[in-house]
Amino acid sequence: MTTRMFICAILVTGLLLAAGRFGAGCSAEAREILHPSVRPTKGEPRMTSAKLLACDFEVFGIVQGVFFRKHTQKYASSLGVRGWCKNTADGTVKGQIEGEEKAFNEMKHWLQTKGSPSSRIDKAVFNVPKELTAFTYNDFSIRR
Repeated sequence: MTTRMFICAILVTGLLLAAGRFGAGCSAEAREILHPSVRPTKGEPRMTSAKLLACDFEVFGIVQGVFFRKHTQKYASSLGVRGWCKNTADGTVKGQIEGEEKAFNEMKHWLQTKGSPSSRIDKAVFNVPKELTAFTYNDFSIRR
């Protein structure tokens, strides 16, 4: 651990943590060592070399009136996946997801096979993922 990383560690656990910012100004390596789940906010560069992927999705089946969007938001947030989802007039749920490759793939799998406890997923359609250089969303939200 370099001196700069050590100083950042002290700051992160102290003042910056209290201010809600994890290691602003620290090197990416220091932030990753200190707290691997920390994700940069909109416009900040990523901290890891993992690919950042994004795609649109639509889920078909019984996905409205069964807390599908709420469970989607909760699961996406737990993975560090960002984006949004909303109900459609056709009875489906549409949205966008973006995240590091592993979390992104876990979220896709969840949307295809799990969903909320009361949902029934007949089909999930995803467009071709595109690679991003930075996140475009701050979190995962439900749109109305």
